[in-house]
Amino acid sequence: MTQLANALLGGLGVGSIYALVALGFSFILKTTNSFNFAQGQLVPLGSLLTWTVYTLWGLPAALAAIGAVIITGLLGGVIERVAIFPLARRGENNTLLWLMATLGVASILTGLSTVIWGSEPLGVQNYFGDPVTHFGNAYIATPYILAFVSAIVFAVLIAIFQRRTRWGRTMRAIADNRGAVQLSGVNVLSYGFVAYGIGAALAGIAGFIIAPITYASSTGGFTFTILGFAALAMGGFGSQWGALIGGLIVGLVEQLAATYIGLTYQDFAVFVVLLVVLLIKPDGLFGGRAAREV
Repeated sequence: MTQLANALLGGLGVGSIYALVALGFSFILKTTNSFNFAQGQLVPLGSLLTWTVYTLWGLPAALAAIGAVIITGLLGGVIERVAIFPLARRGENNTLLWLMATLGVASILTGLSTVIWGSEPLGVQNYFGDPVTHFGNAYIATPYILAFVSAIVFAVLIAIFQRRTRWGRTMRAIADNRGAVQLSGVNVLSYGFVAYGIGAALAGIAGFIIAPITYASSTGGFTFTILGFAALAMGGFGSQWGALIGGLIVGLVEQLAATYIGLTYQDFAVFVVLLVVLLIKPDGLFGGRAAREV
C-alpha cells in the first residue's frame, strides 16, 4: 500500500510539471493556433538560471524564481518574434512550417545552454525547507507540492485572464476567427509576443521548481516537450483544464508504470493510454467542451 501511495504522490508531483508545460502549450495555441516546440527546452533553462542566481551568485531563492520567470518569458517573446512573426507577417500560415521553426529554435537553445553551462548536471540545493514531505508512511519531494499548487493556481488565473480581461477575450477571439478580428482593426500579430511570453514563463516556473530534484542540465528539454504535448493531447487542445488534468494523468501513468512494470516501460505506458483516450475521444478529454466554449 505504501508503494502505491508513493507512486500516486510522485505521479501527481511530476504530472504537475507536465501540466505547467501543457498549460503553456495551450495558452499559445488558443492565441496563435501554433505550437512552440521550444517550450520543453525552456524548463531546463529555468533550472539553469535558478542554479546561476541561487547557487553560483548566492542570491535568495525568490530572486532566482523571479529571474527564471522573467528571462524565460522574455525569451519566449523573442522566439515568437524570430521564428513565428516573420512567417505570419508574410502570410505563411503553414502550421508545419511554424512547427519546424520552433523545433529549430529548441535545438539552438540546447546548444547554447551546453556552451554556457556545460553538459554535466549542476546540483541545486533544496530551498523548500525539508526536501521530503511525509503523509503517513508515504512521502513526496517537497518541491512537487509547490508544483501541484502552482499548476492549479495558474490554470485558474489563465481562465480568469481569458474570460475577465479585454486582452484575454481578444486572444480567445483571435483563436476562434483570426481573420475577422484582424478586419476589425486589431493588430493580431502583437498578441503572439504576449502569448509566447506567458507560455514560456510557465516553463520557467517549472524549471525553478524541479531544479533541486532533477539538478540543472542543458539536456532533457525534448522529454518535457513530448510529455507536455502528450498531456495537452490527452486533455484536449485549447483547454487549460484539459492541460491540467492531462498533465496529472501522464504523471500518474508514468510513475505507476515505473513502479509496477519498470522504468523502461513508463513512456510506453503513457502513449498507450494516450492512444486509448484518443480512440475513445479524438478531441481529448476536454477538447469538445473547449471548442464549444470558444
